[in-house]
Amino acid sequence: MSRTASILLMCALFVVEVTAAFETAMIYAASGQLIKAFGDPIAVGWLITVYLLVGAAAAAIIARLGDIYGRRRVSLVLMAVIACGSLLSALSSSFLLILIGRGLQGISSAILPLCFGMARENMQPTKVPLAVGVIMSGASAGSAAGLVIGGSIVDNFGWQAIFYASAGMATLSFALLLLFVPRSTAQKGPRAKLDVGSALLFVPGLLAILIAISEGKDWGWTSPTVLGLLAGGLALIVIWIRRSLKHADPLIDVRLFANRNVAIANASYGLIALGGLQMTLVFSIMMQAPVWTGIGLGLSAAVAGLVKLPANVLAFFAGPLSGYSTTRLGGRAVMAGGGMLSALGWVFVLIFHDNVWQIGLSFCIITLGTAILYAAGPNVVISAVPPDRTSEATGMLAVVRSIAMGVGSQLIAVLLATSTISQQGTRGTYPDAHAFMLTVVVIMCLTLSAALISLLLPRRAGLPNLT
Repeated sequence: MSRTASILLMCALFVVEVTAAFETAMIYAASGQLIKAFGDPIAVGWLITVYLLVGAAAAAIIARLGDIYGRRRVSLVLMAVIACGSLLSALSSSFLLILIGRGLQGISSAILPLCFGMARENMQPTKVPLAVGVIMSGASAGSAAGLVIGGSIVDNFGWQAIFYASAGMATLSFALLLLFVPRSTAQKGPRAKLDVGSALLFVPGLLAILIAISEGKDWGWTSPTVLGLLAGGLALIVIWIRRSLKHADPLIDVRLFANRNVAIANASYGLIALGGLQMTLVFSIMMQAPVWTGIGLGLSAAVAGLVKLPANVLAFFAGPLSGYSTTRLGGRAVMAGGGMLSALGWVFVLIFHDNVWQIGLSFCIITLGTAILYAAGPNVVISAVPPDRTSEATGMLAVVRSIAMGVGSQLIAVLLATSTISQQGTRGTYPDAHAFMLTVVVIMCLTLSAALISLLLPRRAGLPNLT
């Protein structure tokens, strides 16, 4: 592939991932108007939940289908479905139809691993780590666009406009895939019968676990519903693992986790999702809590968003920096270095948290370190798995991240509730300084653990395989 073709390919994949990430963040910008329109915050919350549930299930299953039938072909189908889901939500006055449309948008989570696979199959091995970093920066840019540009669209044109914008972006991505991404080669050789049984075990098992985690606080962790979902989900996952180990060509091959690089990268991803990736939740509460709590800064949501803006800009550049560094230093050094930088940022929060500039600087340090580690993980996995399993293996990173993010958000809620404070004459209680510091210490330890476990990787992990 020529230099020009490689650049156009990279730009196309960047825009495609911007579109996928925009789908994730845009609903937060529209949530206020949706609550006003339908009068039910809990129901509107399901627009977020159903998207995340579908996305977690789709990330590995659909990514694997891309490995088998051609990643470009599957990506084109996904973009068409996403556009249809967006239009269904935009044109509907029924909340149920909006929810269905949002569920169709959820399959966009499979786009990221498919983009990794398309980069690997079309670019020189030495250029793949940088391409992965650029694609990861697209995820950061899309998330920021969903919140900032999406908020402006909603404020000026209404909540339906955000879905029209989503449909337009999906259509643009469809065109870019057609124009600048070469036709993918389907899996060569005689194709084994598709292992549908694995999907029928994996998807409901994963969904049951994620629903139990996301709703456990509201339904009660010891309620029969939550315990039943957890038990049933875990049972299905155990059966799926046993089936996968016995199957000659499973849809999702758990034997990949026997590879040292794959296992450690997923473990590090899980730890950073439990801790470091909860930074937005922790900092948002800290900045917007009243000053009288002894830890809050009393900022409005808009000002808190501006404080986080420099960190969002840094995250955009962290992906390419991580990819470039991986080609020079290897994934072990980059993942460990990113995790340690993030842990250092949490130490800074522990000591300095009295004013806006200190919080803003801490957020920048943590975001940069976390984004560097987060972008290096796929390169470590890609270098360790066969080309025809690329999207599947990186899709499992997304599954691990989804589960850990769900567990992490509940963990943060429990830690922040360990010690609360209220003021006479005001409504509600808030976490006090002790609860915040305990939360920061736990996150710091989890982030440091992600860095330390990365040191177990081989020194050349993540370096391009030229053989």
